[in-house]
Amino acid sequence: MEQSAWDDIQRWEMAMRATTGLLKIFSFPEFFAAAAERLAQLLGADGVALIVYDEPGQLRYKLFHGLEQLNQTPIVKFSFSASQGTVGRALASGRALFTPDYPNSADAMLDFVGAGLRANLVVPLPGPAGFSGAIAIAWLHRQPAPPNATSLAIAEMFAALTGSAVYREALEAQLETLSLTDPLTGLPNRRTFMLRLVNAQKRACRSQSLMALAVIDLDGFKIINDELGHAAGDQRLLLAASAIQSIVRDIDMVARFGGDEFVVILEDLRSSQEILSILNRIVGAVLEGCNSNDERYKITASLGATIYPLDFSEPEILLKHADEAMYLSKRKGGNQVTLLPRDLVSPSR
Repeated sequence: MEQSAWDDIQRWEMAMRATTGLLKIFSFPEFFAAAAERLAQLLGADGVALIVYDEPGQLRYKLFHGLEQLNQTPIVKFSFSASQGTVGRALASGRALFTPDYPNSADAMLDFVGAGLRANLVVPLPGPAGFSGAIAIAWLHRQPAPPNATSLAIAEMFAALTGSAVYREALEAQLETLSLTDPLTGLPNRRTFMLRLVNAQKRACRSQSLMALAVIDLDGFKIINDELGHAAGDQRLLLAASAIQSIVRDIDMVARFGGDEFVVILEDLRSSQEILSILNRIVGAVLEGCNSNDERYKITASLGATIYPLDFSEPEILLKHADEAMYLSKRKGGNQVTLLPRDLVSPSR
């Protein structure tokens, strides 16, 4: 049947059946596409847009379904004030807002008027800490009648489902970030680093360039942790992370493996002299950036590195060789670099 032939009971039953299927979709873009398609069909609209908070006080359009004309407007490329437009008014009131004559409304945005938006129904998305955004149900090709109680209930039910899905997606992204980063420094962790190392080796072979893998251990860290406490130790780790990052380039990578051990990938290099220069600057940055005048609690860096593909080894073996070089630096008193030559690589590989 056409939408116009459905009575309210039929539409409500169809909406309830649709939600059962939506709850089985875990991919957020797929969920929104399915939910928006069904919602637009049930309300006789042309499509649905999803608007979320970009940052406090700022909104952005995240996804569209069935609204290609609106998706091409400049406003969807940028964030805008959460107090702006019909979306801002709906979020401020906390209630659904129907605008029957959008072009002539006080909240109209010129880009959307130019794209042909005739009317919209904006419904806030509920979340555990307040509204997370809104859905905007849009009419471009017809002039809709004001939504009745059943239409509003259907729209609010779909908004509640979408709000839950937005929250779930944010949690999943947060968990993914936590699984890939060190919680103290925010640097990549070992899992992320090893994935990057594999790709860095491939890039070095393709570009016929050198890649250096360095392991850094902080000299003097244990005495700070033991005598001044973990808070002081954590502060030195943050300073060390910042010092190392200040030297490497955007194409390089710094990671923390735990404790006082950091690892670095340097890419697209042409000579061992260039590599050695960067590594010495890292050691100098740690010395300069992590210390005051108290010699007892002085932090320095023992750094060991190996060069790929001169050391043509698998990732774990390459890391082992850099670690061996780091221990050579530490045995020689620390605060120095050992760049492991080919003839010193352990035969155990």
